[in-house]
Amino acid sequence: MAEQRFTTRSEDETEQFGSRMAELLHPGSVIVLEGDLGAGKTVVARGIVRGLGSNKESVTSPTFTLMNPYPDGRLPVWHWDLYRLGDPEELDLIGAEEYLGVDGVTLIEWKERGGDRVPTGHLIVQIDYDDEDPEIRLISLSATDHEHGKIVDELDGYQ
Repeated sequence: MAEQRFTTRSEDETEQFGSRMAELLHPGSVIVLEGDLGAGKTVVARGIVRGLGSNKESVTSPTFTLMNPYPDGRLPVWHWDLYRLGDPEELDLIGAEEYLGVDGVTLIEWKERGGDRVPTGHLIVQIDYDDEDPEIRLISLSATDHEHGKIVDELDGYQ
């Protein structure tokens, strides 16, 4: 599938990258955010939420709430952090199927904890630190299906 690599040189640029990506998202887009603690997953999420026109002042990682909704933009955003999930079946108990990969944009951190409840078609955004400069982020995009691959292709040349 489609793959691209990008470099951002500041938190603002990382957020702008998310905002640019938001312009290409559509109902049903699923974005999997991967990276170490502090790598910039929430910064990219903030860019996506703001890029979709949400007027929420604060965009935070939903670590303690499991999911933060941002329903007021061009598309609603459901930002999931599955880190504290003990078992994927817990998602069934809270009715997560109503939000995962449906009418809005789904952002997921710690996808592996969701098991087979996470939609198989998605865009992976891997964010890594640069070894030489702590401000620089190396962002790799890869799609698991054709629909999300089109997003990767459309970002070609962004910088």
